[in-house]
Amino acid sequence: MNKIILLLSLSALLTPAIAHEVQPEGIVNIQASASIEVETDTMQATIAVEAENYDPAVLAKKINEQMSWALLTAKSYKDIKVKGGQYTSHQLYNKRIFKAWRGTQHITLESKNSAELGELIGLLQKKLLIKSLRYKVSKEKIQIVNKQLTKQAIENFKEKAELITKGFDKNKYVIHQININANNQQQPVYYAKSRLMAADSMRAESMPAQLQQNTSNIRVNINDFTRLIK
Repeated sequence: MNKIILLLSLSALLTPAIAHEVQPEGIVNIQASASIEVETDTMQATIAVEAENYDPAVLAKKINEQMSWALLTAKSYKDIKVKGGQYTSHQLYNKRIFKAWRGTQHITLESKNSAELGELIGLLQKKLLIKSLRYKVSKEKIQIVNKQLTKQAIENFKEKAELITKGFDKNKYVIHQININANNQQQPVYYAKSRLMAADSMRAESMPAQLQQNTSNIRVNINDFTRLIK
């Protein structure tokens, strides 16, 4: 009996509190965005030294000599950033019989001066393999564009929110939690038709790389579960 009386008492205390709680108004998910196609302004090339040898020490020495030559050649080009890559090697087999060691080392070249970088790539093709060439948007340009797009996306969001608020016969809207994110959609990498020069074909004339510039879509998205109030 005492338990029943206690439960009834608690129920009587809680009921008025629940009754006076403010029920939430209608909530709608509002999304807005702003985007623009931006011309790429930075060229990036990945170049590799690849070789094979039965002796791993001889292999490493050969790759190191070619890489040293490449870095020395690139040193005179002041507008080009050069980033060295890690050396890797693995064993090659022919019908489960050890054939040789194969080693690879990459370097990455990056510059806004496409003419200069194209010239350097043409020189490096004498001994190295061009793995990929591509244009991209620099970080500095992305930051500037993102600021402009964020302002535009906010204006688009406010316009859309006001339209929806009036459409549902509400007087105002209240922002609950805004999510803003930027999306930089780079175009697929353009793989160049490169030449891997053999030792007996080093007499071939080096040619500047012919590259195709493209565009990148930069977008800023805004998303919020907005409360509409009468």
